[in-house]
Amino acid sequence: MPFANTAQVGDRVTFRIADVFLPEPAEVLANLTAELEANGVVVEFSDSGNNLRAYAVVRITAQQAVVLPVSALRVMHCG
Repeated sequence: MPFANTAQVGDRVTFRIADVFLPEPAEVLANLTAELEANGVVVEFSDSGNNLRAYAVVRITAQQAVVLPVSALRVMHCG
């Protein structure tokens, strides 16, 4: 499954748990290593000062979303 660098709302993305900004990576998956890769769907973006779309909110389950730098995302494309 190839990856692209530009994420949009609704894209399925993969990322390392260690790159999660909020909540603490330890809270996300307490029993797994921080190097584990996870995936989810981008639901929105957040700015950081003048840096537009610096962070993405990614839903990883129906009950949990995480915030991480957009630079840490890899968009998953089938094909």
